[in-house]
Amino acid sequence: MDATPASPLLAKALPVTVDADVTFAEPWEAKAFAIIVKLAQAGCFTWGEWVECFSQEVAAATAVEAAGGRPKTYYEQWLSAAETLLVDKGVTSREQLLARRLAIGAAGPMHVMKT
Repeated sequence: MDATPASPLLAKALPVTVDADVTFAEPWEAKAFAIIVKLAQAGCFTWGEWVECFSQEVAAATAVEAAGGRPKTYYEQWLSAAETLLVDKGVTSREQLLARRLAIGAAGPMHVMKT
């Protein structure tokens, strides 16, 4: 997937490969990235608030890994930071997020390749 970020701050947030291509291992990762960008553009939070919240997630994942645990993946960290920030800003609640997660889980896999 090719992406040309609109700002230098956004460019710093993107994971890149050695050849500087933006890296999304799964379709949901690209969606998670796009949702965060759109929420920031819509004024739900500032990019600075996002960076601070995401940085805390990265630090937590680093601590888990240092303790021998399995840290969240890069985009799992994005999702956790987004949930925390949206709850903190009053955009949603933990209960609403849980209800949505349960509804999505009940619907089954969203990205199934048909043969």
